[in-house]
Amino acid sequence: MLKLSFILPCYNVAPYLGRCIESIEHQDIPQSEYEVICVDDCSKDNTVEVIKEYQAKYPNIQLICHEVNKTAGGARNTGMDAAKGEYLWFVDPDDSIEANVLETLIAKSEKYELDILLFNYILTEERGVIHHSKVHKTHDIVFTGVEYTLTQCAPRYLYDMAAHTCCLYNRAFLEKHHIRYPKIRSSQDVVFVWKAELLAQKVGAVEDACYHIIRRAESTTGSKGKLYVEAVISASLLYVHEIDKLRELNTEAILESILLKEMKSSVNDDSRKVLRTTFHEQLLFYKAICKYGKLCDKYRSLMDRKSKVIFNYHLPYVLWQAMIWGYMIVEKSKV
Repeated sequence: MLKLSFILPCYNVAPYLGRCIESIEHQDIPQSEYEVICVDDCSKDNTVEVIKEYQAKYPNIQLICHEVNKTAGGARNTGMDAAKGEYLWFVDPDDSIEANVLETLIAKSEKYELDILLFNYILTEERGVIHHSKVHKTHDIVFTGVEYTLTQCAPRYLYDMAAHTCCLYNRAFLEKHHIRYPKIRSSQDVVFVWKAELLAQKVGAVEDACYHIIRRAESTTGSKGKLYVEAVISASLLYVHEIDKLRELNTEAILESILLKEMKSSVNDDSRKVLRTTFHEQLLFYKAICKYGKLCDKYRSLMDRKSKVIFNYHLPYVLWQAMIWGYMIVEKSKV
């Protein structure tokens, strides 16, 4: 068995992919001991050609091409299904990893038979601002996921554990608990890592910054048309439903409170984006909430007054649209 599988979900990342792959291929263990799985999610640029060029250079690179777009979470799931490594590391192809860290990370994971090994990151924004996270400290003891969250991540608890790319995961652990990225457009990574941490029995950490995040301006929620509507529905309703499932895995009152707060925040704050969309997008949104009517009803108790109107698929469309326009006028008057 290979020691490690890197999984890269690739969509229109041709300009950045080389830097990422080179950071992965220049490490302190032989390339024969790990694989790099690049899953192309129907890129429209020359991402596939770039991957093939690097395949010719590095034999441990595997290319998988989706026939239909499945978003980043779906691409990561495809990578997991194909992975042969004992451990998995999810890397975004516009980011990179620190040089010569694999030997240390794998050795610690093997020594303590960890389900998850956590580490820090360095964030570089487009304007050049750098942030070095210092959430995790090096420990020579093993925690359960819940213990680590409550004792080492205060006061933010779960929020400090949401960097899914800053973890080494035991593949057998993920398979045992059927942990996969949910089929939602927004925050699949948060749901994935929180579920893993709530179920993990052996968690360790190192204080080293092993991952480099390069933040770009482009984002899924910045898209228009149907994609934009799906992103809003995902962030405000489908994501809430996934977090609700996680509540069943937890017995700690403080974590229950945090999960409930996250649900309330998402269903109310993200739904307001509808007030900043076009008439056509609002029509698409109305059709979407009719499709997800049962979820609208299920989480109605979490909604404030405005959100209850936004998600009220029971209203005839004309009346619903009139109320949305009313809220839009009020919002503009506040500016």
